[in-house]
Amino acid sequence: MRKQNVGLVMSAKIINILCGCLMSVAGVLLFFLIGLEAVLAQRIFLGILLGLCGAAKIFGYFSNDLYRLAFQYDLAMGSFCAVLSLIAIFMPESMYSTFPLLITLYVLFDALLKLQMAFDAKGFGMKSWVLILITAAILCVAVLFAAASLLAELFRPLSAVGLALLLDGIETTWITAHTVRIRGKKKNLDERFELD
Repeated sequence: MRKQNVGLVMSAKIINILCGCLMSVAGVLLFFLIGLEAVLAQRIFLGILLGLCGAAKIFGYFSNDLYRLAFQYDLAMGSFCAVLSLIAIFMPESMYSTFPLLITLYVLFDALLKLQMAFDAKGFGMKSWVLILITAAILCVAVLFAAASLLAELFRPLSAVGLALLLDGIETTWITAHTVRIRGKKKNLDERFELD
């Protein structure tokens, strides 16, 4: 296995935490903004943010953190974020209505991966796996609510998507802060988890 670069892991951790916080801010903006303001928030702020988050996720994937939980799927998710970023920035006006659905799909994928992450954390013996599972399940419910709002207009669609994005940002922030660890911080940690 690759030798861990402490500075690289810390940088990846901090950058991904910041991106999670900014994603929560984007969720709040979508929740409250309406009309042209919401469209501009989607195209400009959220488009650029998705690009930054995509780069941060790919960077995290190659940082080689100890548990390899928070970043283990981030090569794929980072690439997906980059594609969504390009779509958001360059989409024609006729496609504006499809963007909330794309964001909902992104949050759904992230929620499902976090569900799997919870069981991976259980395998590592992390007591917090239950909390990861619960918050991921809550996020899945929020995504289903957002999808229902988009399809059946049960609630203002952008507000529902914004709520899901807010929860996703919060969950990403705390999971990254909690699970990304520096190798060698605990005695015999490598032996316990059979890491080189």
